Amino acid sequence: MLQATVQEVRAALDESLGADLVPLGRRSRIRYRLPEPGVVITRDHISNALDLKRFGLITERGLSDWATILLANDAFVLAPGDEDLIADWLNDLSANLTDR
Repeated sequence: MLQATVQEVRAALDESLGADLVPLGRRSRIRYRLPEPGVVITRDHISNALDLKRFGLITERGLSDWATILLANDAFVLAPGDEDLIADWLNDLSANLTDR
C-alpha cells in the first residue's frame, strides 16, 4: 500500500471503471460497486506509511493524500476494535500536515 501516486491511482481507477474521474479539489465524484468485504486498514498500514515518510520515500503531501483517500473511499474499512484510533490517526495525517 502507498506505492502509487495519487495520479497513478486516478489513472488506474479511470481505466478500470471506464470513466474519467472529475477532480473536485481533493475529492472526485465516481460511481462504482464497492468491494465486499472492504479493504481493511490496520495499525500496520499507518506504521508503514509513517516509515515511508521518515525515510523520505514519500512527501508529507503524499502521506496526507493517502490518508484522505482512505477516509473518503468507502472501499476501505478500519480494523475492527481499532476504528477510533485509526480514524484519529488518518484524520490527523489528512488534515494537519504542512507541506501543501
